[in-house]
Order: sequence, then structure tokens, then C-alpha cells
Amino acid sequence: MNVMTYATRDLVTLPPSASIDMAISLMEERSIHHLVVTAGNRIVGMVSDRDILVSTGWMLSNERKALRGGDSKAKVVGPTQVHEIMSRPVLCLTIAHTTRDAALLMLDRKISAVPLLNQDRLEGLITETDLVKWPPLSEFEADRLLAQKVGDLMRVNVLSVTPDTPLADVIHLFRTRRIRHAPVVLQSKLVGIVSDRDVRRALGWAGVREMQAEREGRMLEAESPQTAGDVMNVEVRTVGMATALRDALRLMLEERIHSLPVVETQCLKGIVTETDFLRAFMACPQFLY
Repeated sequence: MNVMTYATRDLVTLPPSASIDMAISLMEERSIHHLVVTAGNRIVGMVSDRDILVSTGWMLSNERKALRGGDSKAKVVGPTQVHEIMSRPVLCLTIAHTTRDAALLMLDRKISAVPLLNQDRLEGLITETDLVKWPPLSEFEADRLLAQKVGDLMRVNVLSVTPDTPLADVIHLFRTRRIRHAPVVLQSKLVGIVSDRDVRRALGWAGVREMQAEREGRMLEAESPQTAGDVMNVEVRTVGMATALRDALRLMLEERIHSLPVVETQCLKGIVTETDFLRAFMACPQFLY
């Protein structure tokens, strides 16, 4: 099936000179995670919420001001414009590609959004969420797959951390194993979850605070986060092994989350992610090209 069937066409774009404050505002207003950066009709970069989190901690410029020396004029610490943090070059597909092409690229390159071009002109954006929200399967095949249980799809060899795991080790785990979420477990019990967004936000916030303190000539009042327990989310949405895949996917889409730990009697048994769903759809014989 043609990729434009599932793509978002009404796109929000920014020029490279746009402020990071504007990017934050647009992402919050539209509830999106990616913005395409364009110069004229040409794509020159992509900026994601992760880019913003690691560079500014999701703090607006007025929250990142610091006094320089004894001057009364405040100066913003850290980057202020999109071109300073955007990713480039950008992996793109054309409007002639298929949903299968998009899924393969996302799975192979571990990305979750791909711009779509008509020659050199931006026509749309396809995301991993688009493909799992409306799976490119026949109605029968989709119903058959989604009627299965979470236990049939979940990954059981879950890479987890403890509340005391140093953030440096969490970052190393994310980078070397190419994952985005790690359940936090204490004595086999699930006590939280930490994502790369949590870590990036913490590092960005800490970096800004350190720059502010340095420019103001003072010591930090509080220590930077050091462990997974310092940044983890303790309000974790979970599912059981007997939960229907349809219900698990609905929960992920409604709550705008990308992974669900699978628990039984508070003990972690596995994890299921949007990527797991996309890979399962791809494996179906009736995947619509």
C-alpha cells in the first residue's frame, strides 16, 4: 500500500533560524515529537523532542537566563535556535514508496519518523505510530493478530535496571543495546520505568543549571541526578500476559506511550513496544504492500 495513505499531510515545519522556544510551543500545542526543518522547499534537518531535551532540558529561554559577571543584563545559556540542535542529514522516502518500505527503514535504522518527498518537495511525514494505529493489514489478518494475548508477543529477556543503577550505565545500555526504555526493578518487583527521554531531560536540565551557576559565579545548590531512581517515572502503565494485544495497543495509543511492561503479581515478566507491534505486522503474510 502506498505510504501516503497513512502519512500526515498537514505538516508543521520550521526554518533553521526559528527559536527552540517556538519548537517547544509547537510540539506541546500539536502533541507531536518531530518537526521538519526546511529552507524554502528543501529539507535541511529534523528536530525531535529528544534533541530539545538533551540540549535544554525542555526549558524555555527565559528559564535559562543567567547573569554574566556583575552585569544586570541577563543572558540565555545554551542553544537558542533550531539549527544548533537539529539532526542532519535526514533519511527520507518518496511518495512512490510503500508502507513496507517505511516499516523496513524504521526497523532497520531505529527511527520513528520519516519525511516523504515528491521530487525534492516535502509532501508528508510517516511515523511508527501511524503504522501501528492503522495497521496495513487486511481486516481479517488484523483482527486475528490483535486477538492474541500480550504473552504471545512480549519480549521476555527484558533489559532492566535498579533504582541505584548510575545514569552513565543507563545511557550505555540505551546506546549499546539500541533501546529506548528500561523497567526499573527492585527485588523482582517493578517500581518504575526510565526512558531515554527521562535521561535526556535530566541531563539537559543539569547542563543548563551548571552553565547558569558557572556564569553567575556560584556553586550549584543541588546535585545533578545520578541514578535511574532519580529520573524514573513511578506511575507506570502496565498490562498482564493475558491482556489482548488489541487492548494493549489501544492503551499505548490513548496514553501516548511507546512501551508497556508486562507484570504478574507486581513482578516483571516482559515488555511490549510499538516496535514489537510493527515487527509483528510486518511478519504477517497479508501485510499490504
